[in-house]
Amino acid sequence: MKRLLVLCLALMSVLLLSAAYKATINVLLWDDALTQALKAGLPDFEKQTGIKVNLELVPSGTLLQKTLMSITAQSADYDLVAVDEPNIPMVGPLLLPFDQWPETKVYSKPDMNDIMPLAFAAGQWRGAFLGLPVNANIYVWLTRKDIIEKYKDEFKAEYGYEMRVPQTLNELLDMSKFLSKKGIYGWAPFTKPTEGATCEAIWMFESFGTKVLKVDETGYRVVLDKGKAVQAINFYKELLKYAPEGALDMGHAERMAAFSSGKVFSMFNWPALIPDLENPEKSLVYGKIEYTEPPAGPAGKAAIRGAWIVAIPKAAKEKQAAAEFAYWWMSIETGKKLIPKGLTPARESLLKDPEFLKDRPWFAGIYRSLQYAVERPRFEHYPEVSNIIRTHWLNAISNRVTPEEAVNRMVEEINELLKKYGY
Repeated sequence: MKRLLVLCLALMSVLLLSAAYKATINVLLWDDALTQALKAGLPDFEKQTGIKVNLELVPSGTLLQKTLMSITAQSADYDLVAVDEPNIPMVGPLLLPFDQWPETKVYSKPDMNDIMPLAFAAGQWRGAFLGLPVNANIYVWLTRKDIIEKYKDEFKAEYGYEMRVPQTLNELLDMSKFLSKKGIYGWAPFTKPTEGATCEAIWMFESFGTKVLKVDETGYRVVLDKGKAVQAINFYKELLKYAPEGALDMGHAERMAAFSSGKVFSMFNWPALIPDLENPEKSLVYGKIEYTEPPAGPAGKAAIRGAWIVAIPKAAKEKQAAAEFAYWWMSIETGKKLIPKGLTPARESLLKDPEFLKDRPWFAGIYRSLQYAVERPRFEHYPEVSNIIRTHWLNAISNRVTPEEAVNRMVEEINELLKKYGY
């Protein structure tokens, strides 16, 4: 009888939870393995809450345009939207600050101490947090540990120290020079005229101790140190001598092909692309990769962050139900269910979980890189800043102009952009 009573109470609890909402939310997200994984969990979420989810996934390159067309200060077609962190200044005025999110009935706010601090910081703008980092997207450094084992003694005899995962950019250059004599490329760059080239520029600038743009209570300022920027460009050009053929026209596809075929010693990669490198049907180097933070430049280590946050528009119709969905997504229970389907977590406990690390060793690299996360310039018109940076960066590294000329033009054009928008 007692057992029956317990079962009845449990059933009533589930029914009450299911009846907690009679709402439908519209959710706009980018389309990749991570967000595709959410689909597998939607039936469980809908059963637990009574909330129906209309999930719309669009290519990441068109998400910002779709968001700005669908949300204003007065109306919103979506109750929850994903925002790539460089675009937060542009979308931020339309978003409900995180500390104003409504109380929820089913899922609790995640333990903030368990979210990687520099991942949570991705959602910050002008003193306010505008959403939750649902994926800890950050550049992870990949190194071929089998190459280290094969050549470490020979390398030590020539360079005086043992080959290892490069701890500094100078070590990376030494190892690249050495491996070039073995028919192995030291690293693979990103040089397509897209956002990846901007990330390369910011990585090197930060490693050499300079940012491009800063914002404070007085407004925006160009802070690029020209001397350090020129040093960064010159060092990158030196590394390019030890990159694969076609190094000045390499994007994700070309880099992945070179690395997975065993031709490259080390490089950066976004977490979403890594599983293919550990797939024996797609890669010759599966099980041979160590995942870490990047090597340090003269100013230290810098890993480019590209976290996505989910945020509630101020004009959303179903704010409470939208918060439930975000908290469900960030929960430990959901993470454990969806990580095997492609979810990349921002929670420390999940990134360090031994069970997941066995099959996803790159989680260790995500965790380590998040200790050194750096952001791209924050600006309401970031795409224009990004275009200026990568245009002159690529001109310099491809010898179309001198590094000095490229840096001067970069500074001049960003200053002109600030004036254009009244700063």
